[in-house]
Formats: sequence, C-alpha cells, structure tokens
Amino acid sequence: MKEFDFSLFTDDQLESLAEQVKLEYLRRREEAVQLVRKRGGLVEGSGPRYQNPENPAETWSGKGPRPSWVEAALKAGKTLASLEFSDDRPVPKNAKPADPER
Repeated sequence: MKEFDFSLFTDDQLESLAEQVKLEYLRRREEAVQLVRKRGGLVEGSGPRYQNPENPAETWSGKGPRPSWVEAALKAGKTLASLEFSDDRPVPKNAKPADPER
C-alpha cells in the first residue's frame, strides 16, 4: 500500500479525516458482527449467558434447545433475565455440570 503524505492537511482536516475513518471502521465492525449473528455464530464470546441459580455449575449459552433446568425455572415463574449469568454466584463444591444432551 502506498504511503500517504498527511503533512499536506491542516489540523482541522486531519481531525475530520480521523473522525471519518473511525466511523467507517465502526460501520464495518458492526456489519461484520451482524453477519456473524445472521450465520448463528457467537459474537459476545463463548461463555455462558444463563446460569441455574439452584446449581450454578449448570449453564446455557442461549443457543440451541433450552436445558431442562431452564424450562423448569420458566414454568416456576422465573424469567430468562433472572437466569442471566452472574460472576458473583459461587459454584458449590457438589455442583454437577449440566448434561450436554439437555
């Protein structure tokens, strides 16, 4: 790529150019995020999104079928928002990981 001589620009022109570059970068980044989401990929990371409050070792990314513990919590009147993962929930020593088939 050919280098560009930015010394030809005034400070105001450079500020304007920098803002335009930033906006274009953000637009392209958002476009890429939307494409990944459309294809079903995880954009936010590979970590869990929901956690069983009764057994914090049981987590769910929000993708695929709902685990039985999510269904049970929803039937009991809880909301998905109330099951969102929280780093401050301790994992009990006797907690068992969720069944990957569920």
